[in-house]
Amino acid sequence: MSDNSIGIIGLTRQYPEFKYSTKEMIDALGNKLTEKVKENILQLGVENRYFVRPLDRYVSKSSEQIKSVPDGEPISDLCKNVGEKCLSNLGLTKNDVTCIVAAFEDNDFLSPGLSSILLTKMGLSKFIPHYNIQGMACSTLPKLLELGKNLIQNENDKILFVISGCNSGWYLPHLKDNKTVRNPHEIGNEQYDRKQQISKWVSTMFSFLFGDGVAAFVLSKSNSGDHTIKIGKITHAVNFDDYDYRKACVRLVGNTSTHMYEYELSASSDILKRSLEYSKKVLARSFGNDADVFDEQQAKSFLSEQKKVMIHTGSLKILDGFKNAYNLDYNQIQESYQTLKEYGNLTGVSLPTVLGKAMTQKNSMIGKSLLVGITMGFGLDIVEIEKT
Repeated sequence: MSDNSIGIIGLTRQYPEFKYSTKEMIDALGNKLTEKVKENILQLGVENRYFVRPLDRYVSKSSEQIKSVPDGEPISDLCKNVGEKCLSNLGLTKNDVTCIVAAFEDNDFLSPGLSSILLTKMGLSKFIPHYNIQGMACSTLPKLLELGKNLIQNENDKILFVISGCNSGWYLPHLKDNKTVRNPHEIGNEQYDRKQQISKWVSTMFSFLFGDGVAAFVLSKSNSGDHTIKIGKITHAVNFDDYDYRKACVRLVGNTSTHMYEYELSASSDILKRSLEYSKKVLARSFGNDADVFDEQQAKSFLSEQKKVMIHTGSLKILDGFKNAYNLDYNQIQESYQTLKEYGNLTGVSLPTVLGKAMTQKNSMIGKSLLVGITMGFGLDIVEIEKT
């Protein structure tokens, strides 16, 4: 990497106050879950997760209406806190920030986006350039690094990036009704509401797999010797099949009879297989080869040279799948396993959490490493980074 590379500084993370263990959530749902579904939940590999709102907002053990409380603006409030903490840790003032970029999936408002709310709550200049990046999901960090490399022009540029991975408002509302949740194999093919029951199972898996969190960091030009994470080559691809974006997606759908809306969640059963196929094509392109010419030995040799291979925490099955496919050492990816266990799938904040964990371990990241984003879209990103 060049002596005047773009680097990450001040990576800061924060999580909401409402923490729930898997056992607590299973107990809260009572007898709604079949034993097979409980088994599915435990296979996800998540022990704890955090939510921006308490679980009892969505789960009731009786037929009584769930208590209504003011919603507030928890996502932008949490993002404000992490942004301010990031600047404070770096000794930067609000005037040092030359641009702010907010990345998110869900937000306190459909419109305006998070960036204008965030700069207002943080007390930044009303005239500062600000941008919203929405829908990058689990590849948010790679996409922001790619964007930042193109935005930064000189040594004075300091771009504050804030990522929200607070998306529990998508899936927790699906827990409200008292219907029994069944594994798809427990639902008959001729069952009149089979599609609805499978959708219920998917949303329940989302509720146990995902968690909320936020992260912030600054990108700037870094000189040789700086203790920053320097960004190298970025390679990505999406939708090798024209309809791959439907394999993992979220849509807002309406019910004409009730005039109400809900988020429809989709996740195909072949995500691991698809992710591995994408990784082969992206690695091949990264090596300068045709995307369809994958050299397994070249890939394994390249990955073995990486100090850390930080993989998005899609699920335990995905992490195990990549570890086994590329003969990765546990020490190379242990932070991904730890993040999944402690926080769940944090969408755009998963990779910042994995990276943050790796950075806190003395000398664990000295050298070259990789960030691997696997995302709805459907896509996969590989970012080469280096810490000196």
